[in-house]
Amino acid sequence: MRIGILTKVFTAELVDAAIAKHDRAEQRRRLLSARLVVYFVLALCLFARESYEEVLRVLTSGIPGSRALARVNRSSLCRARARLGEDVLETVFRRVAGPLATPDTPGAWWRGLRLLALDGTQFDLPDSTSNGDTFDGPSTTGGVPFGFPQVRAVVLAEIGTHGVLDASLGGYRDGERSLAYPLAGSTGPGDLVIADRGFWSVEFAHVFTAAGADLLVRLSPTTSALPRKNFRTARTCRWRDRERTSGSEPCERAERCPST
Repeated sequence: MRIGILTKVFTAELVDAAIAKHDRAEQRRRLLSARLVVYFVLALCLFARESYEEVLRVLTSGIPGSRALARVNRSSLCRARARLGEDVLETVFRRVAGPLATPDTPGAWWRGLRLLALDGTQFDLPDSTSNGDTFDGPSTTGGVPFGFPQVRAVVLAEIGTHGVLDASLGGYRDGERSLAYPLAGSTGPGDLVIADRGFWSVEFAHVFTAAGADLLVRLSPTTSALPRKNFRTARTCRWRDRERTSGSEPCERAERCPST
């Protein structure tokens, strides 16, 4: 069933357009066409805990024209992924990412605002020299690496549907806050972005409010409160207007939006 979803969401036309955009179409007839490799990589994401062989088995039984994959070995798949490159996959992601909620979707809205969550995580990578050089990973106080190289990801997602609107990837040493800044471009008026304490800074607030989004950010206990005169009153009034139309008293926390 999940394999069927792949071809429904990532149509052959969408995949072929992304391949053509980056000129990754095969120059000669191959068992592993660029389109099949895209679907293989997407299947690896669906079945992240499975081996190449098991993902191939599932894929060849669910996607028309994919039986050629059953006749290739692991090294051929690795070379095919290298030929495809990351740009095609990013383009495929950008063309399908976006909000999914309708006005009737439960848990997706609060007083007319679309609820978005911003959070970060880390993923282990294969323990290769190239991954270690590119992404880095945990190390001892003396700088001796241990464990696997890791990629850090910050994701902007719709709370009501878990639909991903945007994502930013970096290395182990990259901070979540700096990775979050580019995601502000995927927000705008009518969005309420909810983030944890590690994201808060004046620059963070400025970047997202400049895009038109509202923010609800958990603050660290050590965060110093700014004097009330330094807070922008226009945004406070907007929050108060929403509270007034809802029939409830103005919320004092609505005045905690920083000035830009």
